[in-house]
Amino acid sequence: MVVYSRRLFVACIVTFVAGLIFQVSYFQDNAEAYLFPAVVAAAMLAFSVISLVRESFDLCVDDFQPFPFERQWPVLVIMGVGVLSIESIGMYTTTFFILLLTTYWYSPQEQSVKRAMQSLAMAAGFTLAMYVLFSVLLQVQVPRGALI
Repeated sequence: MVVYSRRLFVACIVTFVAGLIFQVSYFQDNAEAYLFPAVVAAAMLAFSVISLVRESFDLCVDDFQPFPFERQWPVLVIMGVGVLSIESIGMYTTTFFILLLTTYWYSPQEQSVKRAMQSLAMAAGFTLAMYVLFSVLLQVQVPRGALI
């Protein structure tokens, strides 16, 4: 009963936060510039409502595997610094560094040149795919800084 109520509480919090994000991104003066964030926020809200309904009727499988919170600190710090630096160095450069550091930090391989090269390749490839998708195909306005 305690696990069920805790999961329901978390689903309520997530739905509330998704609703706030939807409200902030959807009700903007320049609607065209915020179209993509509004679509993403609407999808987040829809998925969180589905999760809330599933938790309300206890339709979820209880197969949760805990992940030690201490292991999550590095990525939280990396993402926090990344979010704060988007405006100054640019979205794609920030994304590249976030992905590079995160994949290197959490890689199961021993520290080596191969590990660094794989992280570098993955970060570069994913950042390039994001650039093509958002800037070229969707023509989304992204934060630009000193670098791309």
